[in-house]
Amino acid sequence: MDNYLSIAKEALHNYSITYKSIDFIGQSANTIFKITDQENNHFSLRLHLSQSETLESYWTEQELVRSEMIWLHSLDLDTDLTLPSPIKNIHGDFITNVNNINCTFVKWVEGEQKAFISTLDDARYVGEMIGKLHKQASNWNIPDLLERPTFDSSRILQSLEKLKEHANAGLFDTDNIELLQHAGQRVITMMSSLERTSSNWGMIHADLIPSNFVFHGNEARPIDFGACGFGFYLFDLGWTFSYIHPTLREPLLESYSTYHSLPNNYQVQLEGFFIAGQLETMNFWLGLPDSMEWLPEHINKLAKREMRSYVNNESFLFNGVPYWE
Repeated sequence: MDNYLSIAKEALHNYSITYKSIDFIGQSANTIFKITDQENNHFSLRLHLSQSETLESYWTEQELVRSEMIWLHSLDLDTDLTLPSPIKNIHGDFITNVNNINCTFVKWVEGEQKAFISTLDDARYVGEMIGKLHKQASNWNIPDLLERPTFDSSRILQSLEKLKEHANAGLFDTDNIELLQHAGQRVITMMSSLERTSSNWGMIHADLIPSNFVFHGNEARPIDFGACGFGFYLFDLGWTFSYIHPTLREPLLESYSTYHSLPNNYQVQLEGFFIAGQLETMNFWLGLPDSMEWLPEHINKLAKREMRSYVNNESFLFNGVPYWE
């Protein structure tokens, strides 16, 4: 950690602030420090380093990180959302490189984090937040040189292959993994059948779960855009629904649809993207040091509830018991 702290201090020399404190916040996809200046303004300094051994190296590449900052800057200009707006260094760049580590500097977003969305008001605030993100993305003239990953079926296929390898090694229940394989293939077929248009496809946050937004007053505020990329807007919602109780999903969608329209058959698609979100993120989960302590039970519950319902053509979006209960 001392090495990361020295890198953080070196990076801060490239910004027009005088800091009085540097506090380590955590490390997952990035290493995060909270910076407080002499006027008690707060910022976030990110060192683009991951604790996951299997997180693809391209996530920390300079142009990929710069493209994330470009979208954040556009969101800051085009919406009234409170978000981690990026700050350029004294050289006029969003990226500061220290010892071959890319660093970015953004405004700190104040608010309260919650483990799950448990109230009607919070569900509506989250729906409004996501709707505003997707409205901006659907109208945004994407720069030609923007480089971000694409959330398509290839990433689901990667997860399915990894899950199969773990099952063959005796780490997961083979029946559960076989069910996930069937669900994954069905999702891939659905995604392949959808035409990509400006109304359903564009830049998405791709990780809008409770750890990546905070509540302040009457609004939800998105943070940590490190996973953003190109994808279906319903992928964002499907992944968010993994942390929203079925009874609160419809009010969330009502709030969302005041800013961005839902397709006619949104329920069927959303159930597929719920499954897609679970499968896609297992690429990351399988690389975490402690994943074998909790992931087998997570998969067991998921297989017996949402995955089984999906394979059996039984709707689960607005009813039933979620996998976490």
